[in-house]
Amino acid sequence: MFAILKLGGSILCDKNVPYSINWENLQNIGIEIKEALEYYRKEEINLKLIIVHGGGSFGHPVAKKYLKNGKFVDMGKGYWEIQKAMRKFNNIVIDELQNFEIPVVSIQPSSFITFDKDLNLRFDTNAIEKMLEKDLIPVIHGDIVIDERENNFKIFSGDHALPHLSKKLNPDLSLHASDVDGVWDTKFKVIEKIDSSNINKVLESLKPSNKEDVTGGMHLKVMECYNLGVKTIIFNGSKKRNIYNALLKNVKGTSIN
Repeated sequence: MFAILKLGGSILCDKNVPYSINWENLQNIGIEIKEALEYYRKEEINLKLIIVHGGGSFGHPVAKKYLKNGKFVDMGKGYWEIQKAMRKFNNIVIDELQNFEIPVVSIQPSSFITFDKDLNLRFDTNAIEKMLEKDLIPVIHGDIVIDERENNFKIFSGDHALPHLSKKLNPDLSLHASDVDGVWDTKFKVIEKIDSSNINKVLESLKPSNKEDVTGGMHLKVMECYNLGVKTIIFNGSKKRNIYNALLKNVKGTSIN
């Protein structure tokens, strides 16, 4: 059993309060991942897992300071400041999950991921795959990375990571844990399924997040997964038991096919 679980920054912290952590949610996530691992162990099934988390209230406010008219500036200092904020956030997540004896290890995207001149991701997954073989759980996070266009940098979002990892590694489950029950329509009802019949209408209705988000919000989540042909479920990771149920293939939300 192989799953990739993306934890939205919105469920790990309050994006409107810089450097905040939602400790209750983070602890519940740790408990439920631990319980899912134990469930599969009792069933004599090895759960391979990759965890992805977003920038939350750590990466986004710092990145926004250095983003002027759509381009990053003063990156001799800014590149490190964004890295540092994300390392701090990632360390907190890793430490808390390790408290539940979950064998998580950190992956820093800016050390091996770039965008090429056509904005395609260069994404080497060899180290991640070797970690999985050793029964470790890689935790990859949003970060600032090199954009190979002249004098450019770009945010590598957790919403980039999930579909690209899924496309390359072909997990049994590709899961987006957000702070809402799924993708809403214009009447704030959850759209149960997104496919070729409604994708254009859905993308038109999605508005940019009103939070401190520099990556594209729900629009990016849906567009990246759909364009890469990755089957994904977007669900509410703030609700108790939803992380556990999602890892057991039993959670309600929006499926993208």
